[in-house]
Parts: sequence; structure tokens; C-alpha cells
Amino acid sequence: MKHPVVTFNNVSKTYNLFKKKSDQLLALFSINKGRRSFSALSNISFEVFQGETIGIIGVNGSGKSTLSSLLAQVTPPTSGEIKINGETSLVAISAGLNNFLTGFENIELKCLMHGLTKSEIDKLTPLIIEFADIGDFINQPIKSYSSGMKSRLGFAISVHIQPDILVIDEALSVGDSTFYQKCLDKFDEFKKEGKTIFFISHSLSQVQSISDRIMWLNFGQIQMFDNKEIVAKEYSNFINWFNKLDKNEKKEYRKKMLETQIESTPLNFYRDKRLGKKENIWKNFNVSFQFTLILIYFIIATVLMFIDNPINIIHGEKTNNGNTEEIIGDEKELNSNLESNSIESSTVEKNGFIISGDDVSVYSNTNLSNLVTNLPFSTQVYIIEEINETIYRIEFPGGMGYIEKSKVTLLDENDLIVNISYEDLLPLLPTSFQNSHRFFFSFLDEDIESIKGSLQGLSDEYQNDNGEVVIEYGQEGVSYQINNNSRAYAIEISDINLESAEAEWVLSNASLVSYEEDFLFYLTNSYKIVVNVEERVIRFELLQ
Repeated sequence: MKHPVVTFNNVSKTYNLFKKKSDQLLALFSINKGRRSFSALSNISFEVFQGETIGIIGVNGSGKSTLSSLLAQVTPPTSGEIKINGETSLVAISAGLNNFLTGFENIELKCLMHGLTKSEIDKLTPLIIEFADIGDFINQPIKSYSSGMKSRLGFAISVHIQPDILVIDEALSVGDSTFYQKCLDKFDEFKKEGKTIFFISHSLSQVQSISDRIMWLNFGQIQMFDNKEIVAKEYSNFINWFNKLDKNEKKEYRKKMLETQIESTPLNFYRDKRLGKKENIWKNFNVSFQFTLILIYFIIATVLMFIDNPINIIHGEKTNNGNTEEIIGDEKELNSNLESNSIESSTVEKNGFIISGDDVSVYSNTNLSNLVTNLPFSTQVYIIEEINETIYRIEFPGGMGYIEKSKVTLLDENDLIVNISYEDLLPLLPTSFQNSHRFFFSFLDEDIESIKGSLQGLSDEYQNDNGEVVIEYGQEGVSYQINNNSRAYAIEISDINLESAEAEWVLSNASLVSYEEDFLFYLTNSYKIVVNVEERVIRFELLQ
């Protein structure tokens, strides 16, 4: 009887969407459980046998990269059981390569990590260098490589360390035809040796030509897993149907499917997790109790710092030379004065940012009845004063007005700057865009006519709600926003990937998170960056 080399049994992978960094600490103590989570994969089960080549297809955001990380044992599953018989090796663009080491040094490092001896590495190195065919760049740091060169080197290393299971995630999409043929020849060699291959790609024709069976992932679920001809036909029909939808229908479909992956209050997950681990219940209680006790002590100590004669307060003695009645009388008088005024105000004079994912209304009066304008998430404002503890009077780009206090957070711009470059955000971008990101970013601050003359495939040109011109290239999933000087000051990229391990790190290091947790903001030295989680769009705006 043939035994499977890879078995997935009800496997799920869930990522928590933290509102702020402190929530990550609270999560360690099972505090703040009612947070949002994103199910990149949900209860998937399948078996793969020795010598099979499995193609994995699906639109952006379907969970392909998450599955590749699970297959390569880079990340553990949230729930379910994975059985893998053999050594796996992941081939993705720059996966496992150290940007600060040379190509030669990376070969040695990756081989050592896979348990090869020095003599074995010395024998393999010339073969890897010949297969990668990147010339003198082998002695240059990886950070100077193009995406194609990284992919070549990563693939060359992975196939020469002789893994039992090879996982290829979009790595062949950036190579030329000569290198692609070398890869196909290597696949044939692997098949003859009885090795198992998982091939992940957007290209149905590539997947169909290489694979024995095809798995179609659709928004975290296995839509179909069958013979390659059957799945290819159904997937082609789906793509044709999807492409016939207009822009709003596509957006509505994605929103509907994403709603099935996002959970706002995953309390049952934590409850089931505790019930499944009864032997640890007292240990968990102990940790939570200790943390709570420390927190109470900290609060008491903080309060006592701002009280005169705290020892007297603890012992219940009178303060202010025993004139307790005088103090009580003053408090009553103050409360009476406050109650007699319908508007109470206090000076704030601090910077702040809009933290609502939905556009926030700004009004001309304290009754919040006369609308002035709407401000989007992450807009910087200056808070002049607080009114009745529920309203802020603010100054914003273009005017002044009143806004609900809950829609703003007090933060200075310097507190938001994170040590992240736009290159660190590349794992979020579609693979096709990663390969040419420098080309598209080069049009920022360029004249609109220059962009139109250089970029082919303009699909739409319109004015947004702010009266600014937007030029859209639908085939590339890219649009540019044009300022009053007819120059591009922002770029938007759609169909971003939020499931990879690299993306998880990026998402957890945002400068600012909307309280609905559907928008993330990053402030770097060069850009203001906004990620729309639900619509899977990222926006880069040049700093003025």
C-alpha cells in the first residue's frame, strides 16, 4: 500500500491583527481576547504521495504563500495536524538568503543549515554557481541582486542539497526562458528519483505543464484538488467569469470572501484551546494572576506619586491641616460651577492622528450638526482643546472644526516614524509587481504627461472625492494620484498579499492601526504608507 509523504488534517493558519504593539504583550497573558483575526487557511485536508508534482494555483490572497510556509515547516499551523516524511526545501524569491552576505557566503550558510559537511559543500559549490549562472555577482552582497538573480541562486542551492520535498513559491516567474528550461530538466530528474514537488504559481499554463495534480485555493479554502485537466478547466472558467465583472463587482466579491476569513471576536477559539489543554489551566491562571497583581501594584504606586502625604491617606488621616470640611466645600462649589456651564473646555495643544478606518466627519459647531469635511484614516491634525470630554476642536489641512474625541489619538509625528523601508514592504506586494517595483516607483514626482507617455495600458482616468486626478493601470493593478502641479505624489497597488510570514512581521510593526483594525499606517523617512486590509490595497505617498 502506498503511504503519503505529506498529510494535512484539518489544518488552519490564523494571524492575529493587533491594534497596537502593547496588545501583543497582553496576548501572552490571554488578555484582550476579543481582537480580530485573519484565517489565511481554514481546515484544509489533503494527502500527497511520493514522486508526485502538485501544482497550487489561486488568485492573490488565496493562501498560497501561507501553504508554502507550512509545507516548508517555516511556520507552524494554528490548529490541525501536519505529517511530513522527509526533508523539505523552500524556493521563493530571496527566501533564506542573507542580504548582507555574498552569494558565495550564502551558499555555504544554507548548506551548513541543511547539515552538509565542509567537504560536501566544497564539492557542491561549483555546481551551484554553474547552475545559477549569475557571473561575478556571486562575490557581491545579495542586496545588490535583482529578483531574478536571487531566485536563480535560491533555486540552485535548494535543488543541489537533495531535499525529499521541494516547495517552489513563484520563484520561476522571474527567470528567463533558458533558466526556466534548466529548471524543467531538474524537475524531470527529481521525478525519476521519486522526489515530491509542490509548484506554486499564478500561471495556469506553467502549472499545467509541470504538475500531475492541481490544487485550487480560493480565499483560504481548497476549492478543488484533482487531476490537472479537470482543475485547469474549472479554474479557467472561474477566471473568465471574474474578469467579466466590473470594478465594483470585483470589489464586492473580494469583500464578501474576505468577510469569511476575518473574525472580530474569536473567543471560541481561545475557549476551545483552553478546554483542549486542561492540564495547563492552573499554570495559565498563575501567570495571569501574577500579571494582574503587578499591574494593581503599579497603578497604586502611580496614584500615590501624585498625592501629598500618601502615608496619611493610607492611614485615613485628614490632610490640609485637618480642614476636611473646607476641602469638601470647595469641591461642591467647583462641581456647582461646572454643572452651571453647558460647555466645559480644556486646552490640549497637541498633535494627533485620525484612527478611524472610515472617513471621519468634521463639523463647524460643537453640536456636530454642520458638516465641514471628511478626513481619512491617518490624517494628521492639531488638537487645540477638549470640549465636554467628548469633542476636540482641531486644526486640519485646510481649516478648523470640531470632531468626536474617540476618532483621534494624541501622537506626535516623531513617535510614528518606524525603521521600515519600502523594500521591507515588498513581501506584501504581488509577485509580478515585486519584480518591477523600481520601475513603477520611478514615476513618483513625475509629470502626468510623462507617465502617460512612458506607461502603456492606461485603463481609466478620473477625479477622486478630493478633486484630484487619478490615472489607473488596471492590468498592472497600479494607480497614481496627481497633485495640483500635475505631478504624481502617491501610488496605489492592489491585490496585496497578507498571508506570508514576512507579511505577518510587517503587519505587526505598523506605526498606527485603526480601531476597526482594517487600516494600517507606516511613517518612514520617505513615505506615508497606508494598508487597507479589507480591500487589499497599499498606498505610498511621498513626504512633502
